[in-house]
Amino acid sequence: MDLKKIGLFLKELRNERRLSQENFAEIFHVARRTVSRWETGRNLPDIVILIEIAEFYDLDLREILNGERKDQKMDADIKDSVLQAAQYSNEERKIFSKTVIRLFVFALILSILRIVINRLELAGKWFDFVAGFCDGFVIVTLVVGIIHSTKYSAKLIEAKQRILKK
Repeated sequence: MDLKKIGLFLKELRNERRLSQENFAEIFHVARRTVSRWETGRNLPDIVILIEIAEFYDLDLREILNGERKDQKMDADIKDSVLQAAQYSNEERKIFSKTVIRLFVFALILSILRIVINRLELAGKWFDFVAGFCDGFVIVTLVVGIIHSTKYSAKLIEAKQRILKK
């Protein structure tokens, strides 16, 4: 898949409709900068947005992914399969997001526990261990949250899969 070719094709389609990047971004509820990244081939839209773009331009999804027009239209079965895959992907993200939220709630509880230990000036091996555990868990949770919110998690998963395939 040639990202630059796809990007140029998306730009060509947008220009044919005489849409600015900003207008296009509003239609698909993304930032103008995101459209620019798609058109320069730096990244691709999510599969759900790709399907919406294909429908918007009355094109086959394969045409967009190939970066050129074809005469054949996508079969309804293929489209349904792609939509199901996209739905599965969204469900997977929801489950991961719920897990991250649970981690943050637990980290919040541990932070409160840490504050209580400090306020009551409790000391001893057991309290020091609990305070250290709280601090460590909160830091790890923050790192996981940052990775998740910046979408580095997808890159880490891809890297892990490449390593496991070797």
